[in-house]
Amino acid sequence: MKYFDANTWTGRWPFAFLDEHTPRTLTAHLRAHGIGRALVSPLEAVFAPEPDPANYQLLRITEGMKGLVPVPIINPALANWREELAVVATDPRVRAVRLLPAYHNYRLSHRAVDDLAAELVRRKLRLIVQVRLIDHRHEYHAMTIKPVKPADVGTLVQRHPKLRVLASGLLSSEVRVLLSKHPRLLADLSFAEWHETMQYLLEKVPANQLCFASHTPFLITAAARAKLDPSGLPKAKLAAIAAGNLARWLGV
Repeated sequence: MKYFDANTWTGRWPFAFLDEHTPRTLTAHLRAHGIGRALVSPLEAVFAPEPDPANYQLLRITEGMKGLVPVPIINPALANWREELAVVATDPRVRAVRLLPAYHNYRLSHRAVDDLAAELVRRKLRLIVQVRLIDHRHEYHAMTIKPVKPADVGTLVQRHPKLRVLASGLLSSEVRVLLSKHPRLLADLSFAEWHETMQYLLEKVPANQLCFASHTPFLITAAARAKLDPSGLPKAKLAAIAAGNLARWLGV
């Protein structure tokens, strides 16, 4: 079975002793867990004043790493987002960009997000909205960061019917509610946890709206595989969730 991971990270997280992966160590780690391909974003972009240096470094250090698909982080609350999007979009490996509204202090209702969405459609790029990076109840005590409201993701999808959106970091209950209302929306499984997770989700959501994600290094990579491996799903559904849906969403 091929696995295409929708959510991995390189770099350092300042508030916990997570593995500080380089592209090479991340690739080796994922392969050890049977994951041959992954979307990857830079952790250094989360708290930096601007995400651009981290994006440029990501593009540079992932060159020649066939198993990693770089996903730059764009901050539409900054005045230079158009220029920065234009720069990263020149790299043919870039098929999507990631937003971190909770960490970059804007709402998905911000006018600049609509402008960005229109530009992504024009450039035939996809959008990943990071709903949460970690459970906000486990954030560093001085931080008051709350996850993106799932309803805001749904409203964004409604406003931009031509934009291809992946919601990353939804809880199981959020996946069931949000995706049943928005059949064009894709969601990863990184934070979807329940007893017999796949059966629970598929009661409300079709398999073609779900994609595998480990959220390495924040979460345990083997646990992501465990959601699918013993699920007993038909091979076609399993293959779609493991890799096919994400590949189709990216247009690769």
